[in-house]
Amino acid sequence: MDSVQEAPSLGSKYRCPPKGWVVVTLALPGLAILMALLQLFNWRPFGFVLLETVYFYFVVAAFLPLCFLWIPASRQSPKDRIPWYDVSFFLLSLVIPLYYVYHITEVLAGAWEISAPLEAAIPGAILWLLVLEAGRRAAGPIFCGIIAFFSFYPVFGSYMPGILWAPNVSFLPLATFHAVGEESLMGMPMRVFARIVLGFMVFAIVLQAVGAGKFFNDMAMALVGKTRAGVAKVAIISSAFFGSISGASMANVLVTGAFTIPAMKREGLAPHLAGAVEAIASTGGILMPPVMGATAFLMAEFLGVSYREVAIAAVVPSILYYLSLFAHIDAHAARQGLKPSSIVVEVPPVWRILVGNLHIIISFIVLILLIFFLSLISQAPWIAAVLAIGFGMFRKETRLTLKRFIISVQDLGRILGELVATLAPIGLIMGSLIVAGIAFNLPYLLVRMSGGNVYFLLMLGAVAAFILGMGVPILAVYIFLAIVLAPALVQVGINAMAAHLFVLYWAMLACITPPVAVTAIVAASVAEASPMKTALYSMRLALSKYILPFIFVLSPALILQGTVTDSLTIIPSTIVGFVVISGAIEGYFWGIGRITITRRVLLLCAGLLLSWSSLGTDICGLSILVLFFISHYLLRWRKTPKSLPYT
Repeated sequence: MDSVQEAPSLGSKYRCPPKGWVVVTLALPGLAILMALLQLFNWRPFGFVLLETVYFYFVVAAFLPLCFLWIPASRQSPKDRIPWYDVSFFLLSLVIPLYYVYHITEVLAGAWEISAPLEAAIPGAILWLLVLEAGRRAAGPIFCGIIAFFSFYPVFGSYMPGILWAPNVSFLPLATFHAVGEESLMGMPMRVFARIVLGFMVFAIVLQAVGAGKFFNDMAMALVGKTRAGVAKVAIISSAFFGSISGASMANVLVTGAFTIPAMKREGLAPHLAGAVEAIASTGGILMPPVMGATAFLMAEFLGVSYREVAIAAVVPSILYYLSLFAHIDAHAARQGLKPSSIVVEVPPVWRILVGNLHIIISFIVLILLIFFLSLISQAPWIAAVLAIGFGMFRKETRLTLKRFIISVQDLGRILGELVATLAPIGLIMGSLIVAGIAFNLPYLLVRMSGGNVYFLLMLGAVAAFILGMGVPILAVYIFLAIVLAPALVQVGINAMAAHLFVLYWAMLACITPPVAVTAIVAASVAEASPMKTALYSMRLALSKYILPFIFVLSPALILQGTVTDSLTIIPSTIVGFVVISGAIEGYFWGIGRITITRRVLLLCAGLLLSWSSLGTDICGLSILVLFFISHYLLRWRKTPKSLPYT
């Protein structure tokens, strides 16, 4: 059992709970899964279905305490035992949600979110502080500080100037609102988590347990492994799939990067380049359909549309994201003269890989059918997970053994404990802004400040997302700006889907942009490279990705929000533009070879014009590109000896 305990630990951030706590780390996630199945499939073994609010409290009671078991208070805290204060936090975060479950009739009938007795307010205040501490452990002190400021905002709102002024609310009534109000801890983030995200995370853990990691890696190796810089391209594909399922860029780097980064280094890529490739690939998985982590479900909730619409809108941008990264790596490998790696010799043929992983393929097909054609968003991942386990039992290599099952359940508890510790504090922000009455005023203030200037608001959004993304998780950045900024963008005429994707893209790009660049720094540590050099190279590889959000927000046809004709016009030119930009940055162009600085600048201008996707810029960009090729071949013809045939 000791070996089982150690498996979930992914790094120095987590502790390994002692042997006596194994039952707890298995029981709480197990009970949460049982409650979710009963609730989401409307099963009635006891003759009734729980109220949704009760179900949400049970989910919090199952996962929030696990944050205090898996994540120590600090680096100096013991990791081989659980201190008394963490035991206290564990028990309080378990008991207080159950206290509100026990009093749910009084909560609903007595309108406790408006006026509650003292004995109900005090547990609410304790739960509030516990959530802040859990957020600090899960996402860091900056995140905790921002959450604390906004969650206490109604207490000191009367001291704020102008439109930021809000009537004061006493501490205990505010604490009760946070604990029982439908717009705070139990608000949208937790509702989406309990209804949808929980199932998709179970699906992700199940896929890992039945061999999805090896399947993605083998498939990628068979498809692109024999090309130059093939291992880097394999890393891109496998990290994209894993990132889509997990929605966590840093965890993705630690899991997939532990294998892909050393392989890239052995192939001849510099350590900082290997780290940068993994960081960008892992980060982009957050926007990779069909799963897109947890963010897509929150976006669908904000927009009031189906998840299917969000996933469809994200398809073309995610293809452009990874296509440009592929082009960068291929051009770099060609310029450096890198050859295909010998690592791929032992990889089975594609048909054998597919046959050996039919259980994963079937589960993905069923997942997509249930989501996109039957709209069973909540039930789809559970059904797909059962199919993956069931079909996987027919082969020894993919069978879910008892040991794998225990490790998977513990992994689920650790990951979801950390995710709840991130989402619950975000609910505090939403609750406080609503109580203070400024949630609906800030978008109007931003529009008034900008004078209705679209470009000003877009730059403001990019800067705000970038700054917040330095110390706050992507989910938190997205939710905050979806409340404050996205409505302002919509007011000035921006497509709603494009506005929300714009905010999400810039929150994501903060993960690879200095000075913080958290995902790039994690990748640098795995690659044993300079953190700043890795982050700067990540920016270089991601240049086209910085302009991508501006393109689709000003031309929504790129996210399939316009007419079919518009989409068929804009998508090809943008693809060509991104490939041209990649070649210009790397100093190599296909069919030509290495290019000089002057020509790189010329190509960069052509790529930017083609990417901007209007008829005028497309014509200019294409003209520059044609002139580039004509000038190249004319110069080559002049240098060719006249007595020899030109080839």
